[in-house]
Amino acid sequence: MELQVRPWNREDITDIVRYWKSLSDADAERMGCDLSRFPSTEEYSRLLQGQLALPLEKADSFYSMWISDGRTIGFSSLKNIQFGVRGEMHLHIWETMQRGKGIGGTLFCLSAVDFYERFKLGAAICEPSAGNPFPNRMLQKIGFPLVGSRFGRSSDLSADRDLNTYAISRQVAEKYLAFPS
Repeated sequence: MELQVRPWNREDITDIVRYWKSLSDADAERMGCDLSRFPSTEEYSRLLQGQLALPLEKADSFYSMWISDGRTIGFSSLKNIQFGVRGEMHLHIWETMQRGKGIGGTLFCLSAVDFYERFKLGAAICEPSAGNPFPNRMLQKIGFPLVGSRFGRSSDLSADRDLNTYAISRQVAEKYLAFPS
């Protein structure tokens, strides 16, 4: 299986919006999404196009598309970017048949290393819902330390809930890529 990541492009916006707009209530609840916060399809597409058009130094959000055997299966996003300082990572596999195969860790780490390089990050975090076992298990398996927990929202589109905060270091990502479990 060939795994790679690439920067998002204009053609990815339709798939990103479709993913969010087609979430089941159960998936939204597991992930901590508040579907009532999502803009319309047209508005969401317009917002993403605006982000994509910004120079990296001014971008607030960026997407790293996840590719498995030549097919785009999901993404990792970097949000609340402070160029040269920090960002907040999120992760999603939209092809349900690709979930649970153990490929998310590699794709997440490839994205993390790219984000560190591309945005000259000093630090990154990932805050999955404490009640969502999939990203929590993956982040722990990779070796990213759990540095705290809080009640709040991990993004503008999230519901208030218990979140786990993981420190996403470039060194841990690179070590995992060199010796994946």
